[in-house]
Amino acid sequence: MLKKLLVVLLSLVVVFGLTACKAEDKQSYKIGFAASTFTNPFFNDIKDGIEGVLEGTDYTLVSLGADNDAAKQASQIEDLIAQGVDLILLNPVDSTTVGTSIAKANEAGIPVITVDRSAASGEVISHVASDNVAGGKMAAEYLKDLYTSDFKVLELLGQAGASAATDRSAGFQEIFGAANINQSITANWSRAEGQSVTEAFLTAQGNPAKVLVFAANDEMALGAVEALKANASVTEYHVVGFDAIEDAVNAVNAGEMDATVAQQPVEIGAVAAQLALDYLDGKTIAESSPVELALVTKQ
Repeated sequence: MLKKLLVVLLSLVVVFGLTACKAEDKQSYKIGFAASTFTNPFFNDIKDGIEGVLEGTDYTLVSLGADNDAAKQASQIEDLIAQGVDLILLNPVDSTTVGTSIAKANEAGIPVITVDRSAASGEVISHVASDNVAGGKMAAEYLKDLYTSDFKVLELLGQAGASAATDRSAGFQEIFGAANINQSITANWSRAEGQSVTEAFLTAQGNPAKVLVFAANDEMALGAVEALKANASVTEYHVVGFDAIEDAVNAVNAGEMDATVAQQPVEIGAVAAQLALDYLDGKTIAESSPVELALVTKQ
């Protein structure tokens, strides 16, 4: 009788031990989000979308922002690999050089989903983004209707190497016509650089009266607006940005910007997170998931 009781107790200890281990394992499930930056509200919105889907699941999110520094992002991805995350959601700083980091994740058996920006190399199981070429075309169609030959035209590009910057510019130039653009130059996604680059453009163009600006994100567009407002020679200007962040929408409503191409960053994050969960659950997922765009104007 005593032996039977000991066997029962021992069995209970083993069962409880295994249960505890499984519970502990569930708590250790992690998804990494390697973002280009969190200084831009757009990427915080993507993170909010990811967190909304992961809430209540067995997965926790490890988010790291690279401050638009490709070398820093490479180090952060190595950190996520060292932590043994189950999957990496990746928003590349540089779509070309990030392939080396993706290859390291591949070697470690960690799947990668790219978010908002694609990667030129490395094995990626899925890509979630807006159609950036279509967004560039949308901006070009709006500005082309306003264009006459007495306007000076500035295109503010995003950071070199970022697929979103390349695609938005390709769409814009295809419709607007590269020959009609006086200067295409990067302002590195930065509001401060958007302002300083626009100031330099105005000076180089002899402080024109009429100016059109397409900026590949709203931060650069808002910087351009400050430069245009401060220049007494400018009597008419039209600015279109990209992302529909709150400051830009407010500027559109105030008549300081004409329009902004609206992405759905929360939806991008939510779609990416759901794809991650589905893949980790053994389901087949789409190689590409586009998220719709819209042009936001005062009207």
